[in-house]
Amino acid sequence: MSDPGGFAVLLARPEARDPMVLAKALAAVRKTPLQDQIVAAKNGWGIIAENLGEAEAQNLVQQLHQAGVESLALPSSSFVPLPEAKPAATIELLMAAQPVLVAAAGITITSTTTRTVKEGPSAAQKVLSTAILLGTGLPIKIGGRERSVEKTQQHSELIFYLDLLYKDPFRRLRVAAQHFDYSFLKERKLYQIFGNFKLLVGDLAKAAPQAWRNHGTRVLLEGKPMQTMGYGSLTDLERETRWLLTLMKTVGDHGAV
Repeated sequence: MSDPGGFAVLLARPEARDPMVLAKALAAVRKTPLQDQIVAAKNGWGIIAENLGEAEAQNLVQQLHQAGVESLALPSSSFVPLPEAKPAATIELLMAAQPVLVAAAGITITSTTTRTVKEGPSAAQKVLSTAILLGTGLPIKIGGRERSVEKTQQHSELIFYLDLLYKDPFRRLRVAAQHFDYSFLKERKLYQIFGNFKLLVGDLAKAAPQAWRNHGTRVLLEGKPMQTMGYGSLTDLERETRWLLTLMKTVGDHGAV
């Protein structure tokens, strides 16, 4: 029986997420230029397609297999719903149990500020205007009159988050890197948030070796460039988390979810 909510097609393995490989496969399957599929492949975060009919979903799985990408079709009702993210600021909260998923993400936050400044002739221009006045008697002002001008500046900052998913009870804790207490690091504590956050993620991954790791966690642990993370917002992190939790439930991870 078809699921009334439709079917979705997901990448079959967490370590197999490669947007360029997927984009090439989708371009071959859909017979479109490669560039038409790159954005969809990057933004899918493991979820390739949604709201498909069952036959359409199964056909896409077969075509992707022929193109070298392993996937699976599931009823939309099979997706594991995310529990609410509860803020966590101390290591004691995180280590009370072993997580089943360690999911980190770096997100660029851009803020815009507008301020009013006064613009007018520079000191050199004022001197030149005075010289002209003295030499010719003509009150010629170089640089124009003083005026108020609004100037807009943008400031971008890379902010890190960590979602930890636990079983029994099923729950999610969220770490905002800039608001976490890193005193547990003791002599390892650094003078920068990113370094301390990376140590935290490493410690948690080591303490829970069976836990699944998302793309962001792999980037941190493997020392890859931060720009390779690719998260545009927390929505991307949550979409990826839904994919990974649903895979755990579907393909089995010792009953992780």
